[in-house]
Amino acid sequence: MKLLPPLACILLIASISASTLEPSKVTIVVLSQKKGYDAANADYLRKNIFEQADALEKDLPNVILSHELNIHGSWIIIPLLPHLSNEFPDVKWFFFCLESTVIRLEKLLNVLGKFDSSQNLWIGHTLYDHHPTIIHHFTQHTKRFRYPHMATGFAMSAALLKNLSKQVSEDKEPKVDFSIDVSYEFATFVLNSTAVKLTHMSKLCIVSASDCATYPRFFHSCSSSVAPKNIYFAVKTCAKYHLERVPQIKNTWAKYDLNIGYFSDAADKNLPEAYIVPNTTEGHCAKTFGILEKANKILKKRNFDWLAIVDDDTILSVVRLLNLLTCYNPKFPVAIGERYGFRMWDSVHGFEFLTGGAGVILSAPLIDVMVESGICTCPSATSPDDMFLFGLCFARLGVEAVHSSLFHQAQPVDYPNAYLASQEPISFHRFWSVDANTVYNDWFAEVDKDLPIASASKHTEL
Repeated sequence: MKLLPPLACILLIASISASTLEPSKVTIVVLSQKKGYDAANADYLRKNIFEQADALEKDLPNVILSHELNIHGSWIIIPLLPHLSNEFPDVKWFFFCLESTVIRLEKLLNVLGKFDSSQNLWIGHTLYDHHPTIIHHFTQHTKRFRYPHMATGFAMSAALLKNLSKQVSEDKEPKVDFSIDVSYEFATFVLNSTAVKLTHMSKLCIVSASDCATYPRFFHSCSSSVAPKNIYFAVKTCAKYHLERVPQIKNTWAKYDLNIGYFSDAADKNLPEAYIVPNTTEGHCAKTFGILEKANKILKKRNFDWLAIVDDDTILSVVRLLNLLTCYNPKFPVAIGERYGFRMWDSVHGFEFLTGGAGVILSAPLIDVMVESGICTCPSATSPDDMFLFGLCFARLGVEAVHSSLFHQAQPVDYPNAYLASQEPISFHRFWSVDANTVYNDWFAEVDKDLPIASASKHTEL
């Protein structure tokens, strides 16, 4: 073996040393939630990072769980920036991730150590749109516009975070009405504020490999699956879709032996078993509240634990939903779905809500208090049902909904392939340009295949 001359050895050691970042110079921000299961995952991640730092015999990094800060709208990241800039003036990097992100600390430090933190830089696994999509407001961005995969995490130099924090402190952050996709909207803010584009880093991986510094952890159920008999499905429809949409539901996930009710403005030959609830051309608050009232009686009579309210163009996996519910206690007020935000920049009047098309899952005690308390009566029949009932109503009741990225308000084609490849989705929404059977067969049929098929349409009587 050829030996290196002494000077070359010294230079090699110096090069390795220079690329190694001290853990204490990094602040890791976990975008966490308050509910038991989600908070426990975040706390586990923090402890694991500290254990890795101890094994390296290094000082600990700063690990922040965002829910512990009690900063309004912390999940959209922008409100966190001034706090982070003020509290950690001496760190070189800020790394943002989810509680489901797996971090290999030494590898992450090696990745960050190769960049100059005095420059305006941010690093992540880049995603991009192939075409304008509804979840990005149909903006005409293409492959040239990059945004980070949140589940792999992204790093931001202290210099860039300080510049962005100044924008927020001077009240120059964007005043958008709706927060839908945090990573996309935050990337837009960064680009518009500093002209800095995201740098792609393949070692922030979408699937685990030996050289990955980070990667998303797939969901694992917390116990044996919740039985189908413990959940009631309420399908929200109307007469004009009885022939067009309901058969597609019945031929896919609703073909199994489940407790299902169809809630419509009329019963006809195509859906004679429909429960009648008021209908409007927009908003649908009275309609959804009517579903809650009828479902509350059904849940009490049949002793169901959960209610799933879905649209007549929601496609889902029953098994994956039941697995998710193993991590939550139905004896307490619980709401689960996909989180959106309305005017989150307004710390007084801005609020978050669960978007209806992706599916909203409610525990029986929560439904009962929503119906019986009088707090959640619709302001008008046409008020936006998800914004009011699954947002403002929850705030009044002191209930914080659980966000799950496994629920999707749009079609599979509206999401980057790399994003969907790193998860096992529970739901998709809309039949605009897709065949429901194809979506179900591609994404959900295999995992649901062992469910028993219903012998006939099932209708739970009051």
